[in-house]
Order: sequence, then C-alpha cells, then structure tokens
Amino acid sequence: MRRLTDDQKLQADVEYELANDFLIDESLIEVEVVDHVVTLMGTVGSYAEKVVAQNTARAVEGVHDLVNAVTVKPSEAMHPSDEELQRIVEQVLNWDALVPEQDLTVTVSDGLVALTGTVVAAPQAREAERAVSHIGGVRGVLNRIEIVEPDVSTGDVRRAIAEALGRRAAHQATHIDVVVDGDSVTLAGTTQSAQEKRAILGAVSHAPGISRVHDEMEVVGQPPAVAG
Repeated sequence: MRRLTDDQKLQADVEYELANDFLIDESLIEVEVVDHVVTLMGTVGSYAEKVVAQNTARAVEGVHDLVNAVTVKPSEAMHPSDEELQRIVEQVLNWDALVPEQDLTVTVSDGLVALTGTVVAAPQAREAERAVSHIGGVRGVLNRIEIVEPDVSTGDVRRAIAEALGRRAAHQATHIDVVVDGDSVTLAGTTQSAQEKRAILGAVSHAPGISRVHDEMEVVGQPPAVAG
C-alpha cells in the first residue's frame, strides 16, 4: 500500500473537516495542498460559507498557510440589488447591540460590502463583519473599520465601578484605588465579597478603551457589627 505524503495526508484531513461541518457543502469546494499551504477553490452560494470553509481549513493541524480562492455566486433568490442590499446591511447593523452603527458607513458595489468608520474596540469591528457576512446576496466584505480607543480617565473607571455596585457605590467605591496607564487599569483596595469583586472587574474590563485590568483587590468580608 502506497504511503501518503505529508501534503496528501493534510489534504485528506482538510477535506474530512470540511465534510463534517454542517455549514459547508464540501462538494462545492476543491482542496489542494503544496508544502503545507492549503488552497481552497470552487463556488459557493454565500460569503458566510466561504468564510466558514476558510476558518475550518485553517484550524486543521499542519496547515502553514491558506489561500482562499473560493468565489461567491448567490442564487437568483438571494441576489438583491446593491441598493436593497445596503438597506438590509444597515438594518442588520442597527439591530446588532454590539455594533455602534451610527459610527459606520456602508457602501455596496456588485454585492461587495465595504464597511468604514470607527469603533472603540476590535471585537466591535469583527462583530460587524460577522453579522454582514451572513446576509444573503453578500459576495464579500471589505472591513475598513478603524479602531480608535478613547482616552480612559480615573473618573470613567470609578463611574463603571459605581454602576456595578449600585446603591452601595457611593460608600464602597471609595475603598477601591484606581491607577490608569493608557489602556491598562490597576485596581487595589478591599471588597466585601467575591461577588462584589467579580462585578467590579466585569464592569471595568468592559469599559470603553480598557484592554487590560490588573486585579490587586482583596476580599475582606462583611465588617463586624457595632454593638449598640
């Protein structure tokens, strides 16, 4: 029995993974491998399917690089005009709570959607592209969204802590020391419970412009009652 070369084995592995992904019609995609570089070819009905095929193949162990030469040709039933597609894209972004659609501009040319504008965090840009890629009729997405991280102040962090603690904020937030260094925040001081600590960390880590949170807080428990 002839032994498979490394490239042949890798090709078989990629084809197996594509065949087992229910989001992909693997019969439409051809796989070639040369020196551990995978090339995907063929024609699929949606941009989302093209992206899923790319991500599935790239995740296979042994893939050094990937060329996605798959083309997108929507069916007639999924082929709105550019004007209709632009309205659909804008509506989808408006519905997506994770995307600040007021800061984005959508243009469509021959089914290719270009997203421009600014957001404050990379996940927002990725979410915008993900949401658009699943729309029927989209042949491709050009993600030109810029990440503009806002300046972070100590006041911004304390407001996030206050919102997390609710009615206890005015008293308890004063026990937290806040040090801001660019997009990094260090929190020190004491909290009354592990739950309270988690609430503070969650609120601060999701505050606009903050990429890293260093936790130096201690849980001290409820203070002893004062005898009256």
